[in-house]
Amino acid sequence: MTIAGGLGIMGGPGNAMRFSGVSRGRIQGSPVQGVNYPSPFFDVAHTYLPVTVKQMFRWCRYYFLTNPLINATVFKLSEYPITDIIFDHEDAGTRKTYAEFFQDRLRYRSFMIEVGLDYFTYGNAFVSVGYPLQKYLSCKACGHTELASKCRTNWTFTNYQFRLHCPRCGMTGDAAVKDITVKNASGIKLIRWNPEDIEIVYNDLTGNYTYFYTIPAVIRNDIVIGRKEIVEDVPQIFIQALKEQKGITFSADKLFHLRRPTLATQDRGWGIPLLLAVLKDTFYLQIMKKAQEAILLEHIVPLRVLFPQPASGTADPFTSINLADWRDHVAFEIARWRLDPNYIPIMPLPLGTQTIGGDGKALLMTGEIQQWSEQIIIGMGVPREFLFGGMSYAGTNVSMRMLENAFLGYVQRHKGLLAFVMQEVQSCLGWPKVTARFKPFKMADDLQRKAYLFQLNQAQKISDTTLLSDADLDADEENKRMIAETEDRIDAMKKQQVAMAEVQGEASLVMAKYQAKAQQLTQ
Repeated sequence: MTIAGGLGIMGGPGNAMRFSGVSRGRIQGSPVQGVNYPSPFFDVAHTYLPVTVKQMFRWCRYYFLTNPLINATVFKLSEYPITDIIFDHEDAGTRKTYAEFFQDRLRYRSFMIEVGLDYFTYGNAFVSVGYPLQKYLSCKACGHTELASKCRTNWTFTNYQFRLHCPRCGMTGDAAVKDITVKNASGIKLIRWNPEDIEIVYNDLTGNYTYFYTIPAVIRNDIVIGRKEIVEDVPQIFIQALKEQKGITFSADKLFHLRRPTLATQDRGWGIPLLLAVLKDTFYLQIMKKAQEAILLEHIVPLRVLFPQPASGTADPFTSINLADWRDHVAFEIARWRLDPNYIPIMPLPLGTQTIGGDGKALLMTGEIQQWSEQIIIGMGVPREFLFGGMSYAGTNVSMRMLENAFLGYVQRHKGLLAFVMQEVQSCLGWPKVTARFKPFKMADDLQRKAYLFQLNQAQKISDTTLLSDADLDADEENKRMIAETEDRIDAMKKQQVAMAEVQGEASLVMAKYQAKAQQLTQ
């Protein structure tokens, strides 16, 4: 990483006018953009479309966290195509070392799911490898050097500078800082960078990308106030960038960028979020939910009104009784009935009742909400059954094939990320080079395909290894197990035959004994 001169905290060039333009309407006499409808393609939701990439990211994050349909779809898309890693090397110990490191230390499977959340929500995911770092402070007077994490009582951090009280010469002053990377496998971490803190400059002529990083406000505040557990772990280049009010430039070979396909527009440096196409539909769905909420609050519970009803056409209870006493009497009878449901009240006049409201069920928008929810799911490119279940695999199912192709492209991007991580780990730790790959991704168990492969194997057109690999089985391991099982079966068969021979021998002796006795009796 390097410090980007003069960038500071900025917006990406060419992003501010991405959606805005002369076609955006305004309310007459108002400085804010409104609903003047200058185009037949213009609607209310269009006024709320984000005008910058970072605003779009904030809306995508909001809907991912609050909308159950979007949240469930993104999680399923991120989790479903993930498979285990297979390491290929002639040494079994090396394969085991890599497998334990990626599984136990890096927890790479869970990390791939988290990368998928960024990829499908933001349309972009940024990953780098973090190495264990030790910060050393040196006294400028005598050259005494100490590890910052082990001498916290001897230094303070103020005004972006470490001030060290040297235990050797007793001098207090600004310390010389040096970061040293330690080659330790237990300290290596995989870092996901928030796309909201990244800026991209893309050169249309050369196709080169330049990535800039803006330190988040939380980390910036911790560094400014000098929290020791933070500043002793933060690389010095970040502290220097804050001091000079500049940004951080990532090295091209130290940052891996997963991005969704996009159009050849001025934002080719960014991938298009999966949620962008359904933002307006989600806005409409939210309006329906708000309307249904108002209906539920106002029209579900009915209001019942009681009133004295005349016994005949000429009798008017309003002129013959005291309405206040009648009201108290009715309230008393209702209270007694609530205490005892079997109580039978006696009223002097017929009691009339009228119901106001209670028609909320007829006003509910359940069908429209369900239809628009399915529209959002389809807009995200997945079949309805993928989210709600009930989808069966078939070779002729077009939607399943399309979804599988989309997953295969996503897995291909993860292969590039895996190669990037493998290269960084091997160069840092000096481990032997090992090739890594994912287990083959398949949507589900295709019984027809497996039966076809079995027929080819019986006709000796494909090997047992190919047949077993389609079922995610290792041919070498299966051969070892079959040999071990064969030996066990031979031992068991041998013991069984010996036992049967012994039984037959004993039976022969007994039979010969009784035959001899029979001959004696016959003589």
